[in-house]
Amino acid sequence: MGAIVTAQNKLLSQPLHTLTWSERISLLQQVDELGKELMAFDRRLLGRLITQAPPPQFGGASWAEVLARRLRISQAEAERRLAAAAYPRDVDRPSA
Repeated sequence: MGAIVTAQNKLLSQPLHTLTWSERISLLQQVDELGKELMAFDRRLLGRLITQAPPPQFGGASWAEVLARRLRISQAEAERRLAAAAYPRDVDRPSA
């Protein structure tokens, strides 16, 4: 995780005013792709989490309640994320 945080800090400190228009478009495309990959990873991670233990073990009556409190998001956003994790587009299955 340390390498990820270091790379994130480097990206966020990028002096955008020094980039050309083409470099900005390229960077925007790369950030967009990274965002999509992170959302897919988030769905897989959440899907694994909710199948391993009941929500009361984490101090909530429901997974939406646990996520809303732990991630500091709304109940509606937590429910949306749970729905996405329950029906992922990319399934993380071990190979046979």
